[in-house]
Amino acid sequence: MKIHKGEYIKYSRFIVKKLHKTTCYGAGSMYEDNVLKGLYDKGIGKKILEALTKQKICLKKKKEHGWKYYLNIERLDKIKEIIKEKGNRSIIPVLLML
Repeated sequence: MKIHKGEYIKYSRFIVKKLHKTTCYGAGSMYEDNVLKGLYDKGIGKKILEALTKQKICLKKKKEHGWKYYLNIERLDKIKEIIKEKGNRSIIPVLLML
């Protein structure tokens, strides 16, 4: 299944904003189901969450009831870029394709 550039941008911005808004930076973290709650297509959301994890923008840890995700404070510059971005001038697809 091919994910379009626009979907990458929307979904990754949604995920990063949600984790940022709830201050998930290590001490705070969120289960995968809660991160993906509110997305139209959870399958695409899962793939993008994994891509963000590969880029070390999001990190994950195994807990009793599954994986918990949080933002990597060392990549705060990239996180702020993703949150502020608008339109087609996005760096997200470039990051996710690496």
